Amino acid sequence: MTVREMKNDMVHMINQMDESSEEKVKDMWLYVRQIVKPAEEEEEEVLTPDQKRRLKLVDKLCGAFSACQTVDFKKDKEEYLLEKYGQ
Repeated sequence: MTVREMKNDMVHMINQMDESSEEKVKDMWLYVRQIVKPAEEEEEEVLTPDQKRRLKLVDKLCGAFSACQTVDFKKDKEEYLLEKYGQ
């Protein structure tokens, strides 16, 4: 069963509920309202100053180690270490 079918089936079942049974309708309404949160009610994640600093660092270094920058990173690393420390 697809999500669309489940949603349609659920709506159909809700429509079949006896409207004179206010308690059942209220229970269903509270349940659905609790499960489905509107987009505007979603809380935005609050970051600590350390997390903000680390995110800035990640943004700064984004793509620094991209595979397209070098063909053979091991060779480049070896050359770098030879230049830095000699033989």
